[in-house]
This record gives sequence, C-alpha cells and structure tokens, in this order.
Amino acid sequence: MKKLLFVIMVLTLVAPAVETYASSIPYPTVTYEDDGTETQTQTTFLPLGQFQKDNSLINPEDLFIDAEDQVYVVDSGTKSVIQYSPSGEKIKEFGAGVLQQPTGLYVTEEGDLFVADYGASKIVQFNQKNEIVKEFEKPDSPLFGSRSNFKPTNVVIDRRGNLYVISEGSTNGIIQLSEDGEFLGFYGVNRTQNAFSSVIQEMLSLDTNLFSKNPPAPQNIAIDEQGLLYSITQGAEIELIKKLNVAGDNMLPLDIASDISYVDITVDKHGNMFVIDTDGIIHEFDSFGNLLFLFSGPDEGYNQWGLSQQASSIAVDSNGFLYVADRERGLIQRFGPTAFMNEVHAGIALFKEGLYVESREYWENVLDLNTSFGLAHTAMGRAYFKEQRYEEALEQFTLANDRSGYSEAFWERRHAWLQNYLGLSLLILIGLLIAWSSLKYANRKTGIVAGVRKKVPVPRLLKDLAFVGYFIKHPVDGFYYIRKQQRGSVLSASILYLLLVIIYFYSRLQTGFIFSGAGGSDFVLSRELLIVLGPVVLFIISNYLVSTINDGQGRFKDIYIGTIYALAPYLIFMVPITLLSNVITLNEAFLYQYSVVLIYGWCLMILYFMVKEIHNYMISETVRNILLTIFGMIMLVLVGFILYILLNQVIDFLFSLISEVMVRV
Repeated sequence: MKKLLFVIMVLTLVAPAVETYASSIPYPTVTYEDDGTETQTQTTFLPLGQFQKDNSLINPEDLFIDAEDQVYVVDSGTKSVIQYSPSGEKIKEFGAGVLQQPTGLYVTEEGDLFVADYGASKIVQFNQKNEIVKEFEKPDSPLFGSRSNFKPTNVVIDRRGNLYVISEGSTNGIIQLSEDGEFLGFYGVNRTQNAFSSVIQEMLSLDTNLFSKNPPAPQNIAIDEQGLLYSITQGAEIELIKKLNVAGDNMLPLDIASDISYVDITVDKHGNMFVIDTDGIIHEFDSFGNLLFLFSGPDEGYNQWGLSQQASSIAVDSNGFLYVADRERGLIQRFGPTAFMNEVHAGIALFKEGLYVESREYWENVLDLNTSFGLAHTAMGRAYFKEQRYEEALEQFTLANDRSGYSEAFWERRHAWLQNYLGLSLLILIGLLIAWSSLKYANRKTGIVAGVRKKVPVPRLLKDLAFVGYFIKHPVDGFYYIRKQQRGSVLSASILYLLLVIIYFYSRLQTGFIFSGAGGSDFVLSRELLIVLGPVVLFIISNYLVSTINDGQGRFKDIYIGTIYALAPYLIFMVPITLLSNVITLNEAFLYQYSVVLIYGWCLMILYFMVKEIHNYMISETVRNILLTIFGMIMLVLVGFILYILLNQVIDFLFSLISEVMVRV
C-alpha cells in the first residue's frame, strides 16, 4: 500500500509537468488520413530552441551540415559563411570582406566551400584556410546564351565534382558546370501546364504566345547521399518538388503538392524530404513522395521557439535533427525527433529497402500510437503479404486505402480458393446446365411448363414488373405498348423506382474495395437519394414541360412509366456487375469499367427511343426535344437555387423580426 501511494504521489507531481511541457509546443503536428482528411497526430519534432551560442548572425540565408554534423551558415548580413560545431560554438568565418551578397552554400567532403554569391554573379570556392581556390563566373559557351543571366542563388556538387547551380530567372532549368567551370548544359527543366480556365481566357484574349510560355525557374536545390538531385519551384502548377535521376527526369508524382510557396528542401540519410514554405511550415515527405507530416509555422511576433518569422533555409544532420534558419530573427532553430518519429523513420528505412517483415515491429509500435497512419498499414500489409498471410494483408491494405496492394493479396487468395473449389464449382455448373436443358426438352415434348402456367395465372402487376426485361431486346415495341396503355402501370413503375434506389444503394455500398470510391464512409442518405432520384425527377418534369409546347403526344403518366423502363439495363445488370467487382482484381479492371460504361450508354440509347416513341417524334424532333429537356433541367436547378436563397432570406427576416418583437415586449 505504501508503494502504491508513493507511485500515485509521483504521478501526481509529474503529470502537470508533462502536460505543461506538451502544451508549450506552439504548433500542432498534422497528417492526412487515407480519405484525405487532415488530422492532428503525435508530435514528431520538438523545438529545442536556438542552436548557435552567440548572436553574431544577422540575416542567415542558407544552411549546410557536413558529415561531422558541423553547421555552416550563409549570412547575407555579415556577408560571410560562419562555421559552427555540433554544439553551436562558433569555429571560424569564411569570405568576410570578399563576398558581396552570399545566398547559397555547399561543402564538399574535402572541406571546400562553394558559395553562391548573388551580388557578385559568381560562385566562389574557398578551402578550409579561407583562401579562394577558384571562382566560377558566367559561362562563355554559346550554348548558354549571351542573354541568359548568371545570378547564382544556390549550388550543390555531385561525386564527380560537377556543379549544379540555381540561377535567378533561369527558365531553362538547373545550370550544370564541370569542376573546371565548363558549361555542360541545362538540367531538370520544369514543365508548363495551363489550367483549362487559363487556356480559355488566353484564347479569348488572342494571346499569340499561349503555347510558347516559359516554364517557371527552380527556386532551390539539394542533393542526397546517393547523388540524386532535388529541386523546388515556386509558382508552378505541377512538380513543385522534383527528385531528378541521372537523365534529369522527375521520379516523384506530378501532383505531390499544389499552391504552396516552398523556400528550401533538405534530404536525410533515409531519403525522407523536409521542405519548408514561406509560412515556416515544414512538410515531410518519404522517398516516394508521400506526405507524412506537417508541423511548425509562422511566428506572429511573439518570438516563440519552433515558429519562424521569415524562414529561409532548412537542413538535417546525421541524427535526424532539423535546423531552420530565420532570416528576420537572425538565428538558427533546432528541432529534435520524438520517439514516435524515430519509430516511423526506422520503419521507413526498412520498408524502402523491401524488408517488410523486418519493419513490422516498428510499424506495430507506430500503430499503437496512431492507428490511422496510412503508411504503417501499407507496410504491415506488405509484411503479411510476404508471409503469405493474405487475410491479414487484405485488412491492412483496406485500412491504408491501398488498392494496388489489396489487388495483389486478393489475387493470391482467389488463386488458392480456385485451386480448392474450382472442380466442385464446375461440376455444380454442369449439373445446373443439364437440368435446365432437360427441363426445356421436357417442355417441348410434353408442354409441362405451359400447363403449369395455365393452371397458375400470373397477376398483372407481376407481368408489368417482368416487362422490364422486354426492353433489353425490343425497346421500340415496349414503349409503343406503354403509350397504348397495354403494358405498364403507375404502380409497377413506382415499384421499379423503389427498386432503382435499392440497387443504387447496393452498388454504392457493396462494390468491391478495388473499384469503390470512399466506400460507405461518406454515405449520407439524403445526399445519395438526391443523386439517384434528382436527375430522374428533373428529366421527367422538364421533358413533360418541353413536350407539352412541342406537340408531344406523351402524357405525364407515360413519361413517368417510360423513364424507369428505359433504365432496364441498370435494373437488370447492375447487381451482377457489382458482384463481379468483388471477385476480380486490377488486372481484370477493364471488365468492370467497360461493363459500367456499357450499362449507362445502353440506358441513354433506350431513353432516346423512349422520347421518340412516347411522343411519336421524328429523329430531328427527338434530338431537339432531348436538348431542350437538358436545358430545362438546368433552368429548374437554377430556379430552385434562387428560391432556396430567397426562402432563407425570408426565414432570416422573420426570425429577426420575431426576435426584435420579443426583446421589445
């Protein structure tokens, strides 16, 4: 009992301290769930305060951390490069009195500093004795272009000694120089992609340079341990972040990010990318371009650790600690990874190498802390797949919303099922075919089925419901019978409309995971009813109104009945197609996709015959009627929207009036 009381007392004293420390973190850490929903997660990096021990920095522009975790800072205020020890002690200063406006830096394994001097329009190479080894000025090659500016803002060096230079306004891409300063060409040029609205606007303005626009210039650059280059671009519509191979081709998704002004990028030893934007928000991506976390942010003038007033650069050391330069405050901030972040990085490192089983332990620890972390579920699914535990793999891939992995695991499970039950299934199918053929043969010889039909009369309602199958082969005759009131009724049509809603709901909720959208996670009954019945109701009303003034012979009752019978392919085949989606993989995706397209196309074709036969139109009159019907549907939606707004305003006015009266009374 004494031990228990002691533990309770210690926890009571410690808990407030822990809570105070957690609440002192001035920013949330955000991730995105599988459906794209932003959610707050465990803290990944803790702000550790100012890194450098002195206050000699004025305007830090760029950071570089060498293999020994020594930190080099380019300071445009002091016009020099300052070297710090891993503990933040100032070691030496480079380029003072020589550099005019330094903005970028790279330090080689030999310790040589390559400084991008924007003010002097050159790159200056220093050795560790602060001696100038070489200067790289504008290339004199005709391939570079006499009108091309050489205003270097950043530089990196590959293992062969080649320089990759970011120059202000260089729309041709990254400038590549040899170690002797010879121009080797442009590398990793950005693409241009105009939005559709921009294209239309510029076409209407008779812009003759629409298809000759220059791509945006890269903003910053980094290089990893394998020699792969990374670039960021501001103002681009696609490829804001690029991971370039030897040929200069991008290896990351085109839509990795959008509408974000990135400032700098750095890469850790596992290939994870840390990118900071103009608001000081740090975005972490894995080596495949998947967004992992967002944290930090802008400082509104309160000088809080972990926030930046004007972030200018970001770097990462060998232990995974982050360093962020704040140009406005003249300091370097340091961030330390949490235990959760270390588990994620360890799992990513093994996952990247294909060691899925070995990484499972780390991902299990991650999921204990954050059950909605999609990458962890993907890695767990890969581990189970490698162990041939396909049921568990399917569950993990579902949680990760990983359709590709789910398809692979499902194919293996389906293959095992076919091996066990294919023979029995074929025997059952053959038996059913033999029974069906025998029944047809017996009916031809004895008429047994016809006799049963005569003895058991079928109600008219059942005949009208079964009449929907007639439209698959004979839609024209079917609508003729409806117009002549020989087949179909309002009751049977209403039942079929109810069946339409049920089939839509079934298809919406039971389509196989591989082909479903968000599944049932975003299912809202009122919205789904509006989706399935809204277009049908608008079509019926609009077609009746249009046909009334265009000599259409069909009554409202005929249109009401004919419309649902025109959807016969959907009513008959959508359930089997939905069942099919649960037993095929991505390899057979065309079967499902083409079937759905065929069903909708078939319905539209029958709907055309419905308008033609119900109203007894010619072909040209039918086409005109359909176009006017579509226009009428749009007008009905607009009128409904206007009435909705007016009704809201009336309700708000009455509510305000009643409130005013109640206050005064």
